[in-house]
Parts: sequence; structure tokens; C-alpha cells
Amino acid sequence: MSLIKQLWMAVAILMTLAFLSSFSISTYSAREYFEEQLRLKNIDNANSLALTLSQIEKDLVTVELLISAQFDTGHYQRIELIDPEGTPYQRKLYEGRDEQQVPDWFRRLAPLEVAPGVAQVQDGWHQFGTLYVESHTRFAYDALWATTRELFLWFLVVALGCGALGTLILKWITRPLDDVVVQAEAIGGRRFITSDEPRTLEFGRVVRAMNILSDRIRQMLETETQRLEEMRYKHQHDALTGLANREYFISQLDSVLSDPDDARRHALILLRVVHLAEINRDLGHQSTDALLKQLAQSLQNLMQVYPEKASASHAGRLNGSDFVLLLQDVSDLPLISDVLLQAMQTLGAEYAERVALILPHAASYFHSGESRGALMMRLDSLLASAEQRNSICAELAVQPQLAEPEFLNAEAWREAIQTALQNQGVRAVYFPVMGMDQHPLHEEAMMRLRIHDELRSAGSFMPWARRLGILPSLDLAMVRYLLEHLAESNAPKELAVNLSIETLLDPAARHQLWTLLRQMSQMAHYLWFEVPEHAVVQHLQAYREFCELMKPLGCKLGLEKAGAGFAQIGHLQELGLDYLKVDAAFIRSLEHNAANQSFLRGLCTLGHSIGLQLIAEGVEHPRERELLKEIGFDGLTGPGVRR
Repeated sequence: MSLIKQLWMAVAILMTLAFLSSFSISTYSAREYFEEQLRLKNIDNANSLALTLSQIEKDLVTVELLISAQFDTGHYQRIELIDPEGTPYQRKLYEGRDEQQVPDWFRRLAPLEVAPGVAQVQDGWHQFGTLYVESHTRFAYDALWATTRELFLWFLVVALGCGALGTLILKWITRPLDDVVVQAEAIGGRRFITSDEPRTLEFGRVVRAMNILSDRIRQMLETETQRLEEMRYKHQHDALTGLANREYFISQLDSVLSDPDDARRHALILLRVVHLAEINRDLGHQSTDALLKQLAQSLQNLMQVYPEKASASHAGRLNGSDFVLLLQDVSDLPLISDVLLQAMQTLGAEYAERVALILPHAASYFHSGESRGALMMRLDSLLASAEQRNSICAELAVQPQLAEPEFLNAEAWREAIQTALQNQGVRAVYFPVMGMDQHPLHEEAMMRLRIHDELRSAGSFMPWARRLGILPSLDLAMVRYLLEHLAESNAPKELAVNLSIETLLDPAARHQLWTLLRQMSQMAHYLWFEVPEHAVVQHLQAYREFCELMKPLGCKLGLEKAGAGFAQIGHLQELGLDYLKVDAAFIRSLEHNAANQSFLRGLCTLGHSIGLQLIAEGVEHPRERELLKEIGFDGLTGPGVRR
């Protein structure tokens, strides 16, 4: 129970006690007042009647008439005249039936105990008798009951008014405490925010302490993140150009080659600076370094011209003169090769007066499952052919298309994909993600699309869907299919689904996704939404808005292919992520790579400190489980993982 509720309950209890106490005291005071008034009335009436009886002739008939007249007009319970020996002369008792206006429980709680009035009746110098006068209490009870009800109503109104006023005052006083609660919940949700210090001394000290704690944790995480990034960058990147070094790039290439979806079409571009030693001699060391940096920057900027032509790109430096560019899910390699050729011609023209630059490149498609050795030999052969021309040129190997001829143009693919969506042709295949204790964490749902009665893997249609802008529609159809699958299942399992960054950048698609999850909210908490890390780095604000929209629905959020851009995600802990799937490029040959082991160990420690699960991707051999467990991973997935 929250502190505000406890304080409110304390105020309510105090108000109730005050109300009951005041009401009880007022009721019993009123009862005593009525008792006192009735007692005085009895005494006055007894003395008055006794004086009258003392002055008249002591004729019993006259005495009876006088007592009867008094009894009939005074609302009495009893009037009795007793002689000195105790024998009653006259006795009048009320024997009528009262209308029950006062509840019996009230009579029992507040009984009126009134002593009768007693007076002596004289007959000259002798005592004639003793007179007892006792007024009827029914009118006093009626008055007391009416007074009590009126007091109750007034006290209730005052109590409720004071309670409402006290609640408002309490809210105003404890308003800074709401900020503390929000801050504490944010820290629990791995978001380290600061609050303004209130004027109230006690609250100010609490808020100040919470701010200090939040700042220290943030600084600690930022320092550790920076240290990890420096270590990773040092061991995985070329010191001069900033591109991936040979070892790290080969790991990335092997990760792509081991992808189980052999329908995905990728490309590799190999570029060489011919006669680099002579260029270094003619230009000098610094100018040559500047040239190589420009060339590396051209490779990195290549995909910014046509970002829809590939889902991801990775540039590396294999040795002093050889540069390489890996393009995933590429759709138009000849166009990209032409753009690179133009960039190299521009670079060559810039240095034409100082040195003759020969910058040939070779480009080739490849598919998952191919041998790395065969791919590199094909590129080396193409590059050798380009070098023989002794000029800035390109050689291109274009493999046959896998799709049918009618799908060789964009409109044909658009019609095929939209027809499949209209016919509810989205399906999924599932791959296990296991914890280190062999307990399943969730299953990865990979999209399949039925086109022309054939269930196609994502690699065959995703590049065209990205190019045609249909990815949000595919993502929504996939989520709808999974929710329906979960609703129909007797034992629903947690499922992870990959969303494209195009869906997150489309406000309409985000709203449709939110609406869909709201409609089936009982199944939403079974879904794990993951987005590629490189896409989040480029569109952090859109991803933050997506997290804020999806987190209240109970969905789990994470990044896939994580690690390389981890440090570039500002304030990662504020996104409220639940897990990271570390890129397979860091996992491959991990037992022989001490640098990657150190980086991943630090990454796991940092991730656990902000409540993230760390899952290793691309695990090929069961024997890697113990090493990953020792490093600190919570789960793993890949070709070598079985239920």
C-alpha cells in the first residue's frame, strides 16, 4: 500500500475517532441536560402541588380531584400521595400506549434516569402525607432522539468536509512525494531521472538522496559503457580508418553465411588500392593516411544514397590496401557498384595532379550457406580481372535470380505480396531460445509468406517489401497471425517477433499495432518485440516512442544483433528494455578470442545491472553453452540449440 493511502487512512481513522468522540460526548451531554430539566420539573411540580394540597380542606374527594386535574394536564408518568404510615391516599399512573418513535436500541444506549419530585403535604401542624411527582419521559426521549439525529447529520457533514479538506491539504503537502514515487518507479524500470527538490525539509532530503543515487548509477553505467565501447572498438576496428578489422569483419561475414534462410541474397564488394607502397612514397605518410580515410568514408556513406537497397551494410579493411563492404538483403547490386565506381572516380580526380590512383573493385552476389573460401576466391578473380585494365574500374558477378520471371520487376512483386496479404498468407516457423538451465525462454517466430501456393522464406520477399514500402503491412499481418495463434492455443508460449524500423517510423502503423494489441490484451504479454540494434541507433527517438507505447501493454522489448552499437544508444536504461540478443559475430569462435570474451563479460555485467537478459545469437555447438554461461549470458539461440 502506498504511503499516500496510509496517510489518508490515518487521517480517516482520526476523523472517525474525533467524530465518534464528539458525537458521543454531545449525545450524553444532551441526555444529562434533559435528565436535569425533568428532575427540576418534577421537584417544582411536586412542591407546587403539595403547597396547594396543604392549603385546602383535607377532603379526600377534593384531594383526588385536584391530583387528577394535575395529572391530566401535566404529562406525568406517576403522581402518588402516601400517608405517614405508607398507605397510598391517591395514585395516578400513566397507562396509555405510546407511539413508538424512538428506537429501543437508542433507549438502551441513552436511558433517561430521572428521580421523582418529593414534597410534604401538611394539615395544619401535622403531616398529612408525602407527595411523589414523576413526569413522563416519552417527550424527553423524542426531543433527545431528534437532537441526536440533528447532531449526527451536522457532525457527519463537518467530518466529511474536514476529511475532504484534509485530503486536499495532504495532497498538496505530499505532492513532492509523488515525484519521489515516480523517480523510484523509474529507477525500478531502469530509467534514472532526477526530480526538483521540494521546500519541505524532510521531502527535500529524500529527493536529494534519490537524485544523488540516480546520478551515481547513471554515471557508473555511462563510465562502464564507455569503457566497454573503447575496448570493443580497439579490438575490432582498424586504428586508421575506423572500419572493422579483418578478424571482426570475417566474423560478420561468417555470421551471414551461416544464416539458415538460404533464400536471402547478399553481396560482397572488394576494393583495392593498387600500388599502395608507391602512393605512400609519392604522397607521404600523412597524405596517404588522409586518402585511406576518405576511401573508408566513401564506403561507409555508400548506402546512405540508396538505403532501401539493403537491410544492413558492414565495411571493413582486410589489409593495408584491401577494403570490403558487406551488404545484406541487397536488391540492386549493379546500381550500388556504379555509385561506388563514380565515388572512386571522383576521389581519383581529386588526387590526379599528385598521383595516379587505381581503385578497382569487384562485386558479387552470394547466398547463405556458401563457403567463405569460395566466395573470396570468386571476388579475388573478379578483382584481378579489373586490375588488368590498370584503371578505376569494376567487375560484377550477377547470379541467376531465384524468383520466377514474372517477379523480376517491382510491380509484379507488389501484386504478389499484396495478394498474399489479402489471402492471409502470412505464416511463421519457430526456433527455440533456451535458458542456461535448458528451460525455454521463448520461441523466435520467423515470417513465411505463401505466394503462388509456395511458402517462401523472408529472404526472398523482404528486400522487395522494403523497396516497395510494404514492410509495415507485413509486420502487422505477422503480429495479427501470432495473436490469433496464441488465442487458439491451449498452452500459449512466449513468442519473439522481429519488427522492421519502417514500422516504427510509421505513426499510422504504430497506432494500428497498438490498437491490435489492445484488442487482444490478454495475449499481448506473450509477445517479445525485437528490433535490430543498428536501426535503433539511427532512429532512437522513434524507438523510444515505440517503447513508451508498447510497454504498458505488457509486451517485452529488446534488441537483436546487439553489441556493436551498444554504447551509441544514449541512455539505454531509460528505454525500459527487457533483453538483448548479442550479434553472432561476437559469438563465433569465442573460445579462441580473448578480447571478445572480455567485452562480452563486461557487456553481461552492465546489462544485468540495469535488469536486462543477455541472449547469445548464432550458437553452433552445444559445447559453447558452458563458456557462455561462465561469461554471464542468460540464454542462447542458433543452429546448435535444441529443445
